[in-house]
Amino acid sequence: MKKMIPVFLILSLSVLLISGCRDKGEKVIPVTGTITQNGQPLADVRVVFSKTDTGAMSFAETDTEGHFTLTHTHGKSGAEPGKYHVSVFQKGKPIPLPAGKKPEDVPEERRNQTTPDVPIINSDQSPIEVEITDSGQNNIVIDIK
Repeated sequence: MKKMIPVFLILSLSVLLISGCRDKGEKVIPVTGTITQNGQPLADVRVVFSKTDTGAMSFAETDTEGHFTLTHTHGKSGAEPGKYHVSVFQKGKPIPLPAGKKPEDVPEERRNQTTPDVPIINSDQSPIEVEITDSGQNNIVIDIK
């Protein structure tokens, strides 16, 4: 009986590994894009795509010209086909250390704290909605007014 325990553990672990590595069925399509505000590129902002029917998410940060490439929450590059709500955030700013304190005098988690991200929304407060298709090129252009 004791000889069976290692075999059982190995088999159980194998089943867990195989089931955990299996493709979950979502099709992830490459998605790139550009975000502007009144025609000007939005540099260094966070972009979050939330699928309207399932809540699946993809995210990115823009470069200096407002360009981005989405990454799915499962680590794949892109997003699942479908309709999305898009949220854009100005990244938080670093919080300065207390006066007279050196970085080594402050706990590590405090050294890297930032203010909260701030949402960037259309002036008419209309939601940003896009659709990602499973055919063709998905180069999304968003201009926030």
